[in-house]
Amino acid sequence: MADPTVEFFNRIEESGPGLLPTRARGTLRFDIDRGDEVDHWFVAINRGNVLVSREWREADCVVTTDKDLFDKLATGEAQVLAAYNRNDLTVQGSLPLLLTFRRAFPSPPGTRDPRERIRERFAGGRAGRNGESWS
Repeated sequence: MADPTVEFFNRIEESGPGLLPTRARGTLRFDIDRGDEVDHWFVAINRGNVLVSREWREADCVVTTDKDLFDKLATGEAQVLAAYNRNDLTVQGSLPLLLTFRRAFPSPPGTRDPRERIRERFAGGRAGRNGESWS
């Protein structure tokens, strides 16, 4: 069975420039508690490029949570800000950096960009509210 956390960090390293704004810079460390030990994931962001390692290093933002919650974050089943507000994860350092980084987490399963829904709705010249054409 694939590990959602490992897949998440592999994916962000490969597709970081497409996920994060080019102005983003900083370092994050995710300390993920597995009960008997803690996994460390260090993420360095520089102009949208992302480097990931499995080492403990000082970081601008340190996020601590348990493995079950991080797996849910990594699959979009949970959201970073909601988990933070519930105190299910703790943040030391730069919260704005984490809020920028949350773009790297997937959207909840089944969600779609509302712009796509509008484009589909009015595709093919369908009429608008008052009968006017949108094509």
